[in-house]
Amino acid sequence: MTARAFGEIAFGFLDRKESTSQDKPPRRWSYDANDRRAQVFRRVGDGSKEQGWSLIGAMMQAFDETLQQQRINGYKGKDRLQDGDRRILLALLKRLDFKTGRLDPSYAELAAKAGCHRNTVIKACYRFVKWLGLRWVRRTTEADTAGQKGPQREQISNAFFFDIRSLPNRVKQRWREAVKRHFANKGQRPPKAMTNYAEGISPPDNPIWHPEFRSNIEAEERNGKAGSRALNERLEALGRALDRAANAGTQKVHCPREGY
Repeated sequence: MTARAFGEIAFGFLDRKESTSQDKPPRRWSYDANDRRAQVFRRVGDGSKEQGWSLIGAMMQAFDETLQQQRINGYKGKDRLQDGDRRILLALLKRLDFKTGRLDPSYAELAAKAGCHRNTVIKACYRFVKWLGLRWVRRTTEADTAGQKGPQREQISNAFFFDIRSLPNRVKQRWREAVKRHFANKGQRPPKAMTNYAEGISPPDNPIWHPEFRSNIEAEERNGKAGSRALNERLEALGRALDRAANAGTQKVHCPREGY
């Protein structure tokens, strides 16, 4: 095999890798937006602004009290809440449609609203999984190129929801007390639809919600990037070696001087 032929194969392989990443195939554990497993939106209470903002106020209060408790106890876990998480949580909750429960902003949209980087939003959402019962379902829809050459499906924003039942017991208690206080200030008792918000949602058990998932995925991504760099370095080194070999074969060839 000639050096040129080998080079064409090697760089063709790299080109295929790049084009695959640009196509951005659907991520693991994604469901069609119309699939029943992606139907996780639930109306907030009676759908009114009053009850909707009561839920937001209770969630923010539960966040503040949990953050304060972590500081008092000197909690140093990697999943501890951060000061900046408050802006991200509020930006997320403000996107909640009280009448339908729809909550599907993109990470980029939340980052713009909270004034931070997209990756900061993603990390905060994983902290909310543990401390605030945040859950989401990855969704896809049919691509414009479906039935043709190109991607058949494309990723869309996640469907977010809060599963109050999954909260740590102390946080759950803070949440319910906060809801009761918000309604007590208006001389009302909170409906069960508020204290047990999102009860009845039964999405598939998604590994992205489990504590060990994020660390495993990050490890895979690091290994993948390291593997790609190593492959590129090996191919570049091989290319240089082939160039040296090709040049070595012509160094002793007689080339006539100018003027002949």
